[in-house]
Order: sequence, then structure tokens, then C-alpha cells
Amino acid sequence: MKPLLKIVHTQKDRAYQIMQVDEPYFFPSWHFHPEYEIMLVLEGSGIRFVGDSVERFEKGDLVFYGANIPHLYRSDPPYYQKDSHLRSQAKVVYFKEDFLGKDFWELPDMISIKKFLSQSRKGVKFNEPVKEELKRHILELDHHKDGVDKIIDLLTILKIMAGTKDFTYLSGDAFAKYVDHDDCVRMNKVYQFIMDNYNRNPSLDEVAAVANMSVTAFCRYFKTRTNKTYIQFLNEIKIGHACKLLIDQKLSISQVCFETGFNNFPHFNAQFKRIVGLSPRKYQYQHVRPAQQMANG
Repeated sequence: MKPLLKIVHTQKDRAYQIMQVDEPYFFPSWHFHPEYEIMLVLEGSGIRFVGDSVERFEKGDLVFYGANIPHLYRSDPPYYQKDSHLRSQAKVVYFKEDFLGKDFWELPDMISIKKFLSQSRKGVKFNEPVKEELKRHILELDHHKDGVDKIIDLLTILKIMAGTKDFTYLSGDAFAKYVDHDDCVRMNKVYQFIMDNYNRNPSLDEVAAVANMSVTAFCRYFKTRTNKTYIQFLNEIKIGHACKLLIDQKLSISQVCFETGFNNFPHFNAQFKRIVGLSPRKYQYQHVRPAQQMANG
């Protein structure tokens, strides 16, 4: 993997850049860039990392990224299989802070959007019901519109985002704000290793070796960069995969426990409730029952 400052080729004569993603899996590198980003997932599922946040993403996931916040999307294992016909699709919008000039956001009428852009450095996930409204506007964004209409379209989206309370901040205030290329290189290696081996519970010695650090130095480094201990992070990855398996309903809850690397069922239950806020059974019930009701008409 090539983890780095992602170069977004935002053209000077355009208010924003649109990228249509249609790949077997999403760009799986821990990266950051100075542009603001809107990411709307149209197809695909997996785990989303934003700063110190680790969450599952599904079709319809909508996140706004402030400048320079590290993030990555790791698709679920089936997307990486050679014979997979699964696709990962998204509409991504990039724009620079000064796309309307350096002083535009200082206008009194723009104060709410300016405040939103400032707060977006933590990453903002939009929830229902505003997510559906935003999705409609984002899908209508078009490179081929007249320049004025394009700017109005983007400002409309930002106005809605700045005016809603239907959102969740992803990364905590304590997340380390300083990120450089070397950090991305090292963290990508660590993330890749953990994601590929989480269900066998790789030891601290193994992960520290991947980072080319002593265990003591790695623990200090990892906590500084993620605001979590290694064990906390590993458990969040395991619970994220457990959520998918519970929704799939191909395994019993006890089988999900052992499939995701928990060797103790009470410990699995406790960690699941701590991270998700529900027991595995209640989580499965809440997510599977609405889908069944929709399928039954």
C-alpha cells in the first residue's frame, strides 16, 4: 500500500471536483488531504476509520471530511476475493476552502457555514432524515452545469449541512491533530496487519514488530495517534465485523463470538455492549426485523 498525502487534482477553473468510484473495493489507505470531502457510499460495506473513530459503513453512508483529517474505508473481506462480483461505488466531492476567494466565508451571511467547516475537522456523519435530502442534492451535482448553478448547488448542500442537527461527530477532540507522511506509512502497515489478522488476536509483540518499534514505544505511539490502546482498537475492529455477521444471520451469536476472535462468550457480550450500546441479540433484532418487515411489504 502507498499511504500518503492524497493528491486531489482540483482544477482551478472549477468550484469542485467530482469523482465517481466504481471499484471492487474502496481505497484502503490511511490518507489525508487539504481539500474538504463529501463521501456518499452508493454500494458497498466495511469498516470506516476517521481519526480515532472506527465504525461500520453500509450503502447510504454519508460523511463530510474537514481538511487534513486522516481516514480510510476498508471493505469487507468478500470484496477482496478474486472471484467476487461485488462492487464498491460512491460519489465523492472535493473542494478547497478558498474556492470562492479567501474572504468569502468572512461575510456575516456565511457565519453558519464557516462554523460548520471549522467543526468538520472531526469528520461529520449525517443521519436520517436529513441524509436523504442531502443524498438527493449530492446525486444531482453535475460537472456539466453552468458555473453559477454549480456553485449554488454546492452552497445549498453546505447550507443544509450547517443547519441540521441530524449528524454525529466521528473523531474525538483528543485525537492527535498532527499527521505526516511517515505517520501514514506506519499506521497503514499497522492497520493492514490488524485488519488481516484480527480474528486470531495478534499480540502486541507482533504488531509492534510490524511498526518496527519496541512494545513500549509502540503502545505510547499508538495511543497518541489513535486515542486508544491497542486492545481497545482491536476489540472495536472485532465488534465491527461481529455486527456484519449478526445482520447476515448465517451464524449463531455464539458462533459469531468465536468467529471474530473472542474466546469467551461473556467477554464478547460485555465488549459488544460497551462499544455498540446494545447486547448482540438486541442489535441483531433491531437491524434484522425492519429489513424483514420491508421484504414482507
